[in-house]
Amino acid sequence: MLTKICNTQQNDWDVYVPAVLCAYRTTCKKLITKTTFILVYGVEAIMPMELIVPSLRIVALTDMVDHNALEERLAQLMEIEED
Repeated sequence: MLTKICNTQQNDWDVYVPAVLCAYRTTCKKLITKTTFILVYGVEAIMPMELIVPSLRIVALTDMVDHNALEERLAQLMEIEED
């Protein structure tokens, strides 16, 4: 992976090691059908983007609750039910 993302002089490989390791550890392997992260830690990795745009898993883990959004969604569902 490092050879694919390094520059032509290959003098910046050390900058990309953390990103390559993260990609390797969170990629599902065909033979074992799991990621190496799951095998080591027993849970799925939380990607940095999930903290910026919270997924359902992040909301459940951190108890983030937006009551206004819940009320809006409930109102939408009630309108759909009435239709």
